[in-house]
Amino acid sequence: MQRKPWIWGLVLILMISIVAGCTGKETQNANNQTDGSKGSESTKGSVELNFWYGWTGPEAAALEKIIAKWNAANPDIKVKGLSQSDYQKQLTAITGGNPPDIASNFGQDVVPWGERGAMMPLDDYIKKDGVDLKDYIKAALSTSQANGKTYAIPIAMHTTMLFYNKDVLAKAGFNGPPETISQLKEYITKLSIKENGGRLQQLGLWPGVDAYTFTNAFGGSYYDANAKQITPDNAGVKSAIQLAKGIWDQFGSEELDRFSSGLGQYMSAQNPFFTGKYAMTIDGEWLPTFIKQFAPNLNYGIAPIPYDDNNPSLKNPGNVTTSVFYIPKGVKNPDASWKFLKWITEPEQMGEFTAALGNLPTRTSLLNNAIYADVPGFKEFLAYSQSPNLHSFPATSFANEYMTEFTDQYNAILRGKIGIDEGLKKVKDKIQPLVK
Repeated sequence: MQRKPWIWGLVLILMISIVAGCTGKETQNANNQTDGSKGSESTKGSVELNFWYGWTGPEAAALEKIIAKWNAANPDIKVKGLSQSDYQKQLTAITGGNPPDIASNFGQDVVPWGERGAMMPLDDYIKKDGVDLKDYIKAALSTSQANGKTYAIPIAMHTTMLFYNKDVLAKAGFNGPPETISQLKEYITKLSIKENGGRLQQLGLWPGVDAYTFTNAFGGSYYDANAKQITPDNAGVKSAIQLAKGIWDQFGSEELDRFSSGLGQYMSAQNPFFTGKYAMTIDGEWLPTFIKQFAPNLNYGIAPIPYDDNNPSLKNPGNVTTSVFYIPKGVKNPDASWKFLKWITEPEQMGEFTAALGNLPTRTSLLNNAIYADVPGFKEFLAYSQSPNLHSFPATSFANEYMTEFTDQYNAILRGKIGIDEGLKKVKDKIQPLVK
């Protein structure tokens, strides 16, 4: 899965605004096509497409294999891949008039980028080539659409579950994972080990848990579409933050910072869950593939996200995100870009790519495909993906600004720099004016 650095959040917002300003000055020519319905620069002869994607390491290598497959069969359209996970550079290239010919991104960025002119609508191409959008999982496809337009095609769907080290839990007297929030708190306390004068040696679970995931465990919501009101102060959202804050305060920012400074890299054998530094972790469907590669002897299990004791109807909660491919605004050969995008999102290529990464496919026709038979963890995540309590962050034109501000205030709350009510009020005061 592509992992997005939040440090670029505010820069992205500024760059998107620049895109919006630039699009009003475009001329209707082949190099600034907006809807894919008009002619483009001739694709006859040899065309080279620059494909920027956010995956790195082994995941990038898997995508390069798919690209090589295309190049072997299509000598007239050569695709050159580049691992580029800095999304600021995508926007810089688009606003500068020199965009990549095709690129990857995250579903939560599609509406803000598309509505502000950074992504080319694909609907005319989809209609012309008869692409069956009904084959896509509705929740996944919805992240790529807004106001009747399709700005991207989702290649993979992501959600998270609870991973636990069976040996570590057994040593602490637990014969299975926690099922409820109250049990989760108990496990974290008993599984966190302090030595050498109170220094952390092992954490039950990193306390900066994903608030979006646990908001769904408490039945929360971030936006009231009917009232056109953002709701960061919703009771379920506040409960998720209170959960994280309570865990965080058991250890304190200073000790957590010291402990985390000695942890190994995520995509390596030194991943803190692989080495036993974390007894439990909340992670995505790609993690079992990493475990197979970096820690094949790890004795682990996969379980649902714990649910609120007072609301068992919200079992199996979670947050859904997607990885997507799109054609940036202003590409020189949109027809060639579409030809490759259409091909790489067809079932055969989608299956090869997502199986290699351990991701969930976005096409329903692939869900029971034999290509996933040997993908570790796929069965557990496939079953979990059917839960009615999985939700996506609201797809709005101001989603980037909202998530960035919420994340900033959430981190400030955890570190005790601001109170929960005050922090959430700051979010609401800053973002609500953007709704209009």
